[in-house]
Amino acid sequence: MSALVADTLTLLRRELIRYRRDRAYWIGQIVFPLAIVGFIGFGLDAVVALPSGTRYVEHLATGVLALLVGSGAVGGGFSLIEDRESGFLRALLIAPVSRTSIVLGKLVARMLASLVLVGVLVGILAAFTPVRIAHAGALVLAVGGITAIFVGMGVALAARLRRLESFRLIAALVTVPLYLFSGIFYPLSTLPAPTRWISYANPLTYGADLLRYGLLDVHEIGVATSCGMLIVLTAAAVGLAITAFDRGMRT
Repeated sequence: MSALVADTLTLLRRELIRYRRDRAYWIGQIVFPLAIVGFIGFGLDAVVALPSGTRYVEHLATGVLALLVGSGAVGGGFSLIEDRESGFLRALLIAPVSRTSIVLGKLVARMLASLVLVGVLVGILAAFTPVRIAHAGALVLAVGGITAIFVGMGVALAARLRRLESFRLIAALVTVPLYLFSGIFYPLSTLPAPTRWISYANPLTYGADLLRYGLLDVHEIGVATSCGMLIVLTAAAVGLAITAFDRGMRT
């Protein structure tokens, strides 16, 4: 086993232990989307007619799952700043540990946590909404792609920032527009044409659409296009995160 793989697995184990012990985090991550679907999804279900014929509660439920995966993945950068403040990151940088393994450990841990979270929520939502797993492969790729892109974004921001307050503010300024222009809350076809082009430049658009295909068997963008874009963007995000982290630790 190479040193990179061994270091990544060790750091992965640490991150998973951190997730497992944070019970308040898991409760919040489960209650929040259920509350959104319960109050807003069902509240607007009878008054909103979508062009695809899909019920609004289905559309919103799958969209909120994409939002949840993305917002949780940005927390990879949040945890990086926490590690810096606690001194753990300094110890890692002094030790003979590859910086690439630090990023990969956080990325893989977040992917596993996202898959578990989505699996639990789909099981709960299936009890009172039409949400089901229609295409497991598409669902896994969508969750993995969204996670990688947002972890990469979070790590790139955290590598340059030193305070949690600054990270929260900048991360919100970057991610909130991505959520609004991704088809999470409403179909892309209902947007004005100029705004629609912004959505097509948004990486979350492809993740949300593929996730919706994985759960509802409906999509607005070609499945092959979404898969291809997510694979390319995932590779770019991982490369960006590793490069930004390496440069940030030298300054």
